[in-house]
Amino acid sequence: MNLRDIKKDIDYVLSAFIEDCTVCVAVNPKTNDAAVSALMEKAIDLYNELRDKVNVKAEGSKKAYFNALRKEVLEKTDALYTELSAVVSKGAAEAPAEEKKPAAKKAPAKKAAPAKKEEAAPAEEKKPAAKKAPAKKAAAPKAEKAPAEKKPAAKKAPAKKAAAKKSE
Repeated sequence: MNLRDIKKDIDYVLSAFIEDCTVCVAVNPKTNDAAVSALMEKAIDLYNELRDKVNVKAEGSKKAYFNALRKEVLEKTDALYTELSAVVSKGAAEAPAEEKKPAAKKAPAKKAAPAKKEEAAPAEEKKPAAKKAPAKKAAAPKAEKAPAEKKPAAKKAPAKKAAAKKSE
């Protein structure tokens, strides 16, 4: 249990909720912006409250205190998500019936049958493709150096064999 990790968890969870609120407003034009803004304000207040609780010296078991605090973060954020879901579904219910209907599916396009060469009209003759200008080559340097000649590698002398030991 690290105090820094708990602070990061609070930051992550509540910033993700606020980001979800902004995305919801941007994607769903029928949502009530005032209600979503109120939820965002609740999230900011919850963030400040939880950060204050983290910074207070815990009496007794720190581990139990911080575990309860993490559980509180998740429960309260879950409640905020439930409220956001209710706001979104209420905005969708208020939408006119015309917009609720899915767009009619289009029939798949039929493929054209390949035309025979004999049936092709003479007006449809192919024009020759425009020729592209050749790419310019890089200018060669004025004074080119002669390629360096490779020197043969020095030959190594063969390794000497160990002298045979005399037996006594």
